[in-house]
This record gives sequence, structure tokens and C-alpha cells, in this order.
Amino acid sequence: MADLALRKPVKDTFAWLTDRLADLLAEGRANGEFDSALDPAATATALVAALQGGYVLARAADSTEVFSQAVDGALGLLTAQVRHP
Repeated sequence: MADLALRKPVKDTFAWLTDRLADLLAEGRANGEFDSALDPAATATALVAALQGGYVLARAADSTEVFSQAVDGALGLLTAQVRHP
């Protein structure tokens, strides 16, 4: 988006979402729920990118299935980081 007036609210929303997810992931890592090697900021960014990309692909394909696949993929990436007692 070339127009700052249009870009700023989108940028701010994505920054808030990514930061919030990173905080939750860091909390889960600190509580031993996720592998200690998990990078909360990188993982949060990947999750937001996967879901937003899935949304764009679903819109382009006019198919909710594509978005469902993106959600499943994002959950798979996150599930791989879960620590099992």
C-alpha cells in the first residue's frame, strides 16, 4: 500500500496481532508448554503470515478449503513445538 493513511492501520493491526501472539507463545514457552527452542517472535510472524496468506489464496480461489488448509498447516507447525510430559 503506497498510501500511508491506508497502510498505517493495517500495519498497526498486524503489529498488535503479532506482538500478542508472540507474548502468548513466550508465556507458553516459559510455562514449559512449548519447546525451549521456540522463537516466539518468529513463530508469531509465521502464523500471521500463513493465515493471512491462506486468506488471500482462499479469496483468489473462491474456496474456503484453501483457508482451512492454511489453518491446518499453521496448527501443524505450532503443534510440532508442543512439549509432551
